[in-house]
Amino acid sequence: MTHIGHGEKVLVMRVFIAVLVLIFSFQSWTKAEDISDFEIEGMSIGDSLLDFFDKNHIDKKGKTLYPNKDFKAATFISNKFQTYDDVQMHYLSNDNKYIIHSISANIDYPNKISDCLKVKEEINKDIRSLFNNPKEEDWGKRVLDNVDKSLQSYAYQNVYYLKGGSIIISCRDYGQIKEDEGHFDYLAIMIDSDYFVDWLNNKAYD
Repeated sequence: MTHIGHGEKVLVMRVFIAVLVLIFSFQSWTKAEDISDFEIEGMSIGDSLLDFFDKNHIDKKGKTLYPNKDFKAATFISNKFQTYDDVQMHYLSNDNKYIIHSISANIDYPNKISDCLKVKEEINKDIRSLFNNPKEEDWGKRVLDNVDKSLQSYAYQNVYYLKGGSIIISCRDYGQIKEDEGHFDYLAIMIDSDYFVDWLNNKAYD
């Protein structure tokens, strides 16, 4: 399976992300104000990866994904996960505390983009109901010309800006050519600290 890449610039991030059975971790988001109040599979921005995974396991999974090597990404598939197919975290390469700056999670929707869009809208409604007029951008339907040269693949995204970071809710709809290559439509949730977003947009490709 192939997922969203940071190479899509601006706030389009990560390589992986997710969906849910609503209610899932939204229960812990009620009345939250800070990005660190959110969690995916029990993990939040500002937590240490060492609280969830063995150091040797993290080091084995950790990889640098961009020309700038300041951050590493570790992607996990675990039977402990209750909602997501996989979860990816970014942490500073030289940080011996392995503090999480970004969390991405996804669930695949092979050839079911309409189902993905329905769930995305439900998630958007929940986020709007949890915050007092959260700053939001609806990026609508965008052709992914840097991902699919046939111009048959699209992304549908909403971005929420909160204290200390941002949330992206995204559905990706691959065209036939990309699907024939083994890519699946998917729903993604990405939570990022402001520090990580600044690095991603201004330093990752240095």
